[in-house]
Amino acid sequence: MNFEETFEIYLFTNNGPEDNYSKLNEFLSFLKFNKINLPYKFSYVGRGDGLIPDMTLNENILMDFSPDSLTAAREFQFQEFLKEQPNRDLEKLYQKVAFPHELPAHSDAQMRRLASLIKSLIFEGQFIFLEEPEKELDEESIALFISAMKDHIARHKQNVFIFSGNLNLWLPHVHKHVKREKDFSFSTEKITGNWLWKQQRDDFYARPNGQPKNVDLHFKLPSKSIDKKSAA
Repeated sequence: MNFEETFEIYLFTNNGPEDNYSKLNEFLSFLKFNKINLPYKFSYVGRGDGLIPDMTLNENILMDFSPDSLTAAREFQFQEFLKEQPNRDLEKLYQKVAFPHELPAHSDAQMRRLASLIKSLIFEGQFIFLEEPEKELDEESIALFISAMKDHIARHKQNVFIFSGNLNLWLPHVHKHVKREKDFSFSTEKITGNWLWKQQRDDFYARPNGQPKNVDLHFKLPSKSIDKKSAA
């Protein structure tokens, strides 16, 4: 697998009880498995916000912004940078941080999450690692982030690793599904239009120890109205 020639979004999903722990090691192990040599630069957003508590949301964001000039104010340059983006969704995402000059402790969970995600998109690296990026976000913010992310990786040639159990949200946007095998190796599978259906079918027919596996399927059957006739 050559991460320098293809720039895609990889989805890591639930593997068991260890899902309660940070997935950073999982991401790094996947790179090592594919013989990607150190050093490499990446941005990482875990399930916590990871912000520096003594700095405002805006100061946290600007830490990862590389200005073009050392004379003009960094915040002014960042505002100009947002306006120059072909896709304005990153600017719209930043505008949803209603109080950028507040400390993280004085901000709500969505604003902290937005600050962390914006940082990941302006950091100059080879990879973006995200754990449940949709966490704490409303639907509009999720849509803006996905649009800004896809535009960013296309123009900056980065690969994105996402850990999330929300398949309905991410499957329309990711390119490959990554699975950790029992021998601790990794397998990747290209996402197609009927990938989720195949996964649910395989789970349904899986019979560990000779017993049917108890799984919930998410098929939606059309409702039918039943005409009841009175007895003669």
